[in-house]
Amino acid sequence: MKSRITASLAALLLLSASIACHAQQAQPSQQAVQQADPRSLTKEQQAALDKQDQDIAQVALAIVRLIDQNKAGEVWDQASPIAKQIISRDDFMKKVTRDRSSLGAPGLRMPMGVKHYRYDGTGNMPAGAYINILFDTQFSQASQSSREMVTFILDSDKVWRFVGYSVR
Repeated sequence: MKSRITASLAALLLLSASIACHAQQAQPSQQAVQQADPRSLTKEQQAALDKQDQDIAQVALAIVRLIDQNKAGEVWDQASPIAKQIISRDDFMKKVTRDRSSLGAPGLRMPMGVKHYRYDGTGNMPAGAYINILFDTQFSQASQSSREMVTFILDSDKVWRFVGYSVR
């Protein structure tokens, strides 16, 4: 059991490191997306952005699978320092448990897409670049599918890190 946890975390960290490398290499592409019309990207920039989105979607899937296995604390352990300032490990674990307890076991989970956002720091979100990965998920005790969202922030060291999870 412990080796499974270690293997899951190692895979998550390896994939995160891969995304970090791509984010650093694709930084001009990311800036272009945030400052210009996406239709004005070069083919190379769009390809780099698409690859980054695919990689980060795989990390998001690994995160929801860890949450499925009641390993929310381990997810929080790898979170951005900003996430750790916003919510304690214990409160994050309680929130995830509370949000998921009435839904039952997850079944079919379909990716719904990747969305890029930039916040200026007004309101309740810290300033920065964010990526939301959305999943449409069927849970065993829910009459309708639910939307799971995994959020990443581009930290000051230009590495995308987990910052939030919600299910509605």
